[in-house]
Amino acid sequence: MSLRGSRRRTSEDEHVVSVTDAQPGHSEELESRIVRYAWMMSIRIVCFILAVLTPSPWRWMFVVGAVFLPYVAVVMANARQSNRHQTLEPFTPVSHPEIDTKS
Repeated sequence: MSLRGSRRRTSEDEHVVSVTDAQPGHSEELESRIVRYAWMMSIRIVCFILAVLTPSPWRWMFVVGAVFLPYVAVVMANARQSNRHQTLEPFTPVSHPEIDTKS
């Protein structure tokens, strides 16, 4: 029995992971979460400024937005993005005829 033959797997029990199925790296995911959080906090600052500058009926809408945006920002920043792709069939190479060396 050759070493090469013992390494082969059958295609029925083989699970192939494609590069496109891989999750983003930790640093890439962390960076996108920080950017999302920073955008939400920027919107909160705008809400505070508009709460000071606008008349009374609109002011309360901006105050409510400024109060609840930190909660929304934290939830959105902690939400993981899932990259779900369709499953691919494993690649099976075309078998070529072997050269017989015994003749």
